Formats: sequence, structure tokens, C-alpha cells
Amino acid sequence: MLYSRPQERKERGKLIMPRTSRAERKLAEATHEYLKNVAATSPSPRTVTAYASTLTDFMNFFIAGDENYKDPTYTTIAAWRDSLVERGLSPNTVRQYLVRLHMFFDFACDPACGGWYQANPVSKRFFPQVGREQARPYDPILTDRQVMLLWRYDKAPGCRRDTWPRNYAIVIMLLTTELRNAELLSLTPADLDWGSGELIVERGKGNKFRRVEFPEIAQSAVRLYLASGLRPKDAPDTAPLFGTTSPKEFGARVRDGEWVRGSSQWLSGIVLRHVKAVTGVDNVRSHDLRHVGARLDLNSGMSQAELQSKLGHANPNTTQIYSGRLLSRAGRKSAVLVREEQDKQSDLITGLLKQAE
Repeated sequence: MLYSRPQERKERGKLIMPRTSRAERKLAEATHEYLKNVAATSPSPRTVTAYASTLTDFMNFFIAGDENYKDPTYTTIAAWRDSLVERGLSPNTVRQYLVRLHMFFDFACDPACGGWYQANPVSKRFFPQVGREQARPYDPILTDRQVMLLWRYDKAPGCRRDTWPRNYAIVIMLLTTELRNAELLSLTPADLDWGSGELIVERGKGNKFRRVEFPEIAQSAVRLYLASGLRPKDAPDTAPLFGTTSPKEFGARVRDGEWVRGSSQWLSGIVLRHVKAVTGVDNVRSHDLRHVGARLDLNSGMSQAELQSKLGHANPNTTQIYSGRLLSRAGRKSAVLVREEQDKQSDLITGLLKQAE
């Protein structure tokens, strides 16, 4: 079996098969044809097994997602790559998975092989570096000057005014707390300890509990978001802090008005659009901000041990992957300016909150 499907059920004597979207069926059919081609052209059974394992993993991830009603996109691949990293796979293994998926989509985009897709969504930018560069698989995607732009609460041209408070709060939370996608999406208002300036991560990786600093600029951004009414006033404190009531975000699977937790793809889409509008940099995803924040923390003087605790890493080697080549004199000097701008914007937002009271 190539991927896990919901179990069939019987209703009034009829066999009811699980519903699948056109995008799911297309991906399954293209995968089946590709594996037939690999089996026919490769002399090694291990090669076929390796490709089948990789494509099965991607298929299951795609089907379990909230955007499986449309073809896989750049954001889908990025979210899958992040899930591989979060599961603890080595940079070399992640790279092998992505290379195989890239080759699959090359095949599936070829008109001579069926022309299943118009373009390959697997960018080589996703591939981690290995060997000498293993300590820093991800190059810095945002400069310190661009991070300073993200601190600003001023609405950027071209952004929707109605969703700006939510999008700004999400980006600031990711930059300052460096939570994983799933951790931020699981966060509830009850997890925010305003008095101590900390937030509680109860459902971290491996179901581990930890407390993370909840800095002033993040507190102010969340307060403005809650005051905006984008999160329903009647939603309980144990419901997701960030979510949506729009069925358009999840196809037809959500009833209009129902407050639900967003998906990793939904989160990355918000971050991608917001960061591009503010900085002009394209293809920045939610998990990228975790790396940006980690680099800023280290350049600001945080120790590797402190960063390991903040990120929730069990293995210090994983933290080293996030840090890479840091702590240059120029980097430390630039980090001071970034922190100064952060404090400046925090004071400005605090003033806006007082005016609204």
C-alpha cells in the first residue's frame, strides 16, 4: 500500500468508500506511474524501495494536511521539509528525501510521461548543505535590517488592514519566542503568563513541557490582535490563540463561523505574504523565522545552552545546526541595533494600547 487511507465503512448495506480529492488521486496516480518507471529502469531493488518510502511519506503528509484539495505547492514542500527536520532526520537524509521528490516531480511535469503537473514545486533552496556546511544547513534568509522592518507595526502597502493585527502578531511571536509551527498553532490564551512574561509550551516536540520568554513586543502584539476582534470574543481561553473562522482557508471542510486551529501550510502562507509585503523578500516561511530568531539571540549574547533550552532541543547538536557561523563582531554590533529597534517599536505599540483603553 502506497499511503494510508481512511477505512471504508458500510451504511444501510452499501459500501461507502472514503472520499478523496482530485489532487489526491492525481498525486497517487502520478506516483504509481513513477514507481513503475523506477522499477523498470533501476537494477537495484533498494532504489525502488527508497523512492517508494520517500513518496509514501510525502503522500501521507499531503493527505493529512488541510490543503489536500489542491495540487502540492512550494508551501506544501516547505512544510514537509520542516516536518522531516522536526522529526530529527539528519541534514543528509532530508536532502536525499528532497532530491527524490524533486526527481519525481520532474517526471510528473514531463508531457511525455503524462504531464501531471505544470511546474516542479521542489526548489533546490530547500536542500540542506552537507559535509563541511553541515553546521549551517540554512543560509540566513533575512538581513538584520529586514528584521528591523518586521518589528514595525505600521501597515505595509498592499496588506489587508483587517488581518494585519493577526499577521503581525504571528510574525512577532515566531521571531521572539522561536516556537515550532505546531507549538504556536497549539498555543492558547491560557498558556500566556502575562505576569511573569513567559508562555507555557505544554505540547512541545515529544510532549515535553517548557517555559519560554514572552517579551514585551510580543505581549503588545498579541494584545492588539486580541483587541482587534479577529479572534472571537466568545472563544474560550483554552481554544487556539491563532485560528480562523473562514471555510475558504480549508476548502469546504470547516463550517462558516467555526473557530479552528490553522494548519502549518496556513501559517506558512500568512508568514510568506506578510514578510514579502514588508521586506520584499519572497519565500520566507514560518519555520525560517525560528532560525532568524535563534541567530539574533546568539548574536545578542545568548549562550548555546540557553538557546537549546529555549528551542526545546534534546540534542545540543541540533542547536548547532541553527546557529552555524555566527558571533562575528559585525553580527554582534548589528544585533544591538535590531534590539534597539525592537524596544522602540515595543514602546510605540504600548502607547497605542494605552490610547485604545
